[in-house]
Amino acid sequence: MRRPRSLRLQVVLIASALVAAVSIVVGVVAVLSLHDYMLGQVDARLNGAAARGADIAGGRGPGSTPGSTPQISPGPTSTPPATRPNRDDVVGAPGQSGGTITAIFRDGTFEIGGWIGSDGVRHDLTAAQKKLLATRLPTGSADRTAPVTVDLGGSLGEYRVAGRTTPTGAGVVTALPLESVTAVTGRLTLVVALVGVACIVLALAAAAVAMGRALRPLRRVAHTAAAVTAVPLDRGEVRLAERVEARDIASTAEVGQVGAALNDLLDHVEDALAQREASESTMRRFVADASHELRTPLATIRAYAQLSGRSDAEEREIRGNAALIDVEGVRMGALIDQLLLLARLDALPELARDEVDVRLLVAEAVLAARLAGPDHVWVMELGEDPALVLGDAADLRRVVDNLLANARVHTPAGTTVRVRLDEVRTGETVGSVRLTVSDDGPGLPDAVREAVFERFARGETSRSREGGGTGLGMAIARAVVEAHGGTIAVAPGPGATFVVTLPAA
Repeated sequence: MRRPRSLRLQVVLIASALVAAVSIVVGVVAVLSLHDYMLGQVDARLNGAAARGADIAGGRGPGSTPGSTPQISPGPTSTPPATRPNRDDVVGAPGQSGGTITAIFRDGTFEIGGWIGSDGVRHDLTAAQKKLLATRLPTGSADRTAPVTVDLGGSLGEYRVAGRTTPTGAGVVTALPLESVTAVTGRLTLVVALVGVACIVLALAAAAVAMGRALRPLRRVAHTAAAVTAVPLDRGEVRLAERVEARDIASTAEVGQVGAALNDLLDHVEDALAQREASESTMRRFVADASHELRTPLATIRAYAQLSGRSDAEEREIRGNAALIDVEGVRMGALIDQLLLLARLDALPELARDEVDVRLLVAEAVLAARLAGPDHVWVMELGEDPALVLGDAADLRRVVDNLLANARVHTPAGTTVRVRLDEVRTGETVGSVRLTVSDDGPGLPDAVREAVFERFARGETSRSREGGGTGLGMAIARAVVEAHGGTIAVAPGPGATFVVTLPAA
């Protein structure tokens, strides 16, 4: 595949092309303007010289009487300065500059003409030059022709030529050389070309340096992205330390947008990878804990089953073993039910919505908890108005039962458990239903407070069941509350206080 050109090269080429285009346009306009100006100056002198030549040819020149015919005699082909023609001669007449050509025609036939060089030597015209000059004679009723450029060839080159007709019928053609115009415009063209080339070279160098500096932050952004691609992201804990530096973000608006977007992307990726690693760790721990929880009752069941299968086992022992197997089976069934409930909540982030009066639901749960824990003091503050929410009544009852069971199991006898139900009147959750379950027991250790809603989290670090439960109750409570669009948290203070907030119906 063809490798694309770099942005730096493209910008440098575009900038150089613009400089070249501007240089060409400016140079062409300058050369043409100067050429037109100098050509206008030559035409002004040509008109004056043509008028003087016509006056001399018509008998109105210096030393001539009006109406008289000048005495014109052809001179030699080349005469030295000492034999310069007289002043009535139209070739080399006073006021004419060096190189001025004057030719007189009568009835279309050349009579006399020539030109004086810069060295004062008079030169005759060739037949071809006479023929070219004859084409510039006025025709018809016109007494003059506009100046035009004619290439007379030979050593003369380009001339500006104009024709006049005298009252006596003679035709006079006057021509001035364009050598000075050509030389000046040629020199200006050369200067413009050299300056243009120099400007293009300088533009190339300046654009290359400027773009190199301007794209340096973008290259560092690319290096940052390349460094991230080299980090293995498929397994284990991943830390993406590479970030676009603040100086690069502040360099230009475009690079800043790209750099800031890349930093945000890396933050999101790092958070997602951290969540993935945490989820995988939680899953591994969950599988290990679930395996341990299921292995213990299974081991007990197998042991009592083997004891019951002995040939010398008595009927009374077999019935006792069967009872113990049933107890362990019930425990294992309860654990499996809790695991299935968590799986269902994970698969269904939103549950069916029915109108539930939390006030009645809490009252029933507290009455059941009072029967299960008569050695605790149970206090209800439910208010007089119904507290309606949308959700699943059985799941919400499970949340309240778990919170009350947690307070009963993890506090000593005589502990007061207070259940309060009210409406949130301030803050972001205004209008929500708030359930608070608090006790004046020993409270939660800091380590447990941070992980109380984790699956298989217990107040005791050991796997002993003396504290009761499997460690899934609070995890189920959080999953149910979040599935209902609410929140559950541990509030600071003495004892243990759990606050559940649910959107009101």
